[in-house]
Amino acid sequence: MQVDEIMTEDVVTVDEHSTVSDCARTMLTNGAGSVIVTVDDEPAGIITESDILWAGVSIDDCLSGIPVRKVMSHPITWIRPTATLRAAAKKMQDEGIKKLVVLDGSEMVGIVTVSDIGHHVSDIAREVTESMGLKRKWESDRRFR
Repeated sequence: MQVDEIMTEDVVTVDEHSTVSDCARTMLTNGAGSVIVTVDDEPAGIITESDILWAGVSIDDCLSGIPVRKVMSHPITWIRPTATLRAAAKKMQDEGIKKLVVLDGSEMVGIVTVSDIGHHVSDIAREVTESMGLKRKWESDRRFR
């Protein structure tokens, strides 16, 4: 299974001139757990719910006074849409992150999260099982029919 099969295509973004308060409002409005910070319409960083919490607790200023550049993670970590979910999961593990921006060339086409991959684990297991010509034991056991 490839990243482009499960990624979210509608990526929530804010401009580099936004504040952390703008990010929080945008996340709440869009039901998103993160926003991509753009510079000249190109992805430059990411702000997550955790980053907003950190800013609220650690920085001695109101959220509307904190520029996104001060708390965003950058540079972004990205992956190609044709990469496998296994490759995406490994990249997340290696980088210690939960979200990858999906780039096709230099164009941002989506975002994939560890939750997205988790929701598709059973699909991946089924693909592996089928590709090996195996059936799960319970599928062939008459007691479970």
